[in-house]
Amino acid sequence: MEAQAGGGRGRDARVRRLRKTTRRRRGGSWILRLTGLVVIVFLGVGVVLAWLTVNPRVNPAPKVDALIVLATQAGAHDEARRLAEEGVTDLLLVSTPENAPASLCQESPGGATVECFIPEPTTTQGEAIVGTELARQLGVQSLGVLTFDHHIERSRTLVDRCWDSEAHLYGFEPERGRRGYVYDFAYAMAAYAKTFLTPGCSSEPPEWLQTPIDRLKLGR
Repeated sequence: MEAQAGGGRGRDARVRRLRKTTRRRRGGSWILRLTGLVVIVFLGVGVVLAWLTVNPRVNPAPKVDALIVLATQAGAHDEARRLAEEGVTDLLLVSTPENAPASLCQESPGGATVECFIPEPTTTQGEAIVGTELARQLGVQSLGVLTFDHHIERSRTLVDRCWDSEAHLYGFEPERGRRGYVYDFAYAMAAYAKTFLTPGCSSEPPEWLQTPIDRLKLGR
């Protein structure tokens, strides 16, 4: 009888160990599945963002009350002059952060009024905050934004957060080599992370994210 009881206890212990092992395997399986799902979602989002970066959606209007000219690539001011001379707008709101070209501030292309402003902070988000506020102060109803191709989609997101109605995006392709093209693409993809982590108009990005982006910008 004691032998049988001992054998029964041994079988019960083996069953308990087997059940624990099965639960651990099931738990590990769910973790792997969840991790795989997260990876797939991130890859899917990355593919969409990459496609939009190289195939941006522009929605230029024949005429807008004001055009915000973002301080991005060389050629932005030339494109702003061209649009003003074609009668697209009578008011240019030009972002002029420190050390940025400011020659357009002393001009009146096509008879347009030029208002220059300093973004705070010195980022696209700062340009959206200050530029849209200036537009409201000047009674602007229809607003356009000018930037280069890889910057269009992110600029749209940031300006839309600060502007109550639809903004019209105007784009241009800067002169750049293959290295510049790759850099602009990589920077745009990295900057999307900051955009998603700062959902409001004036939300500040976490320092751990802003610091490497600033270093990437300086390393251009």
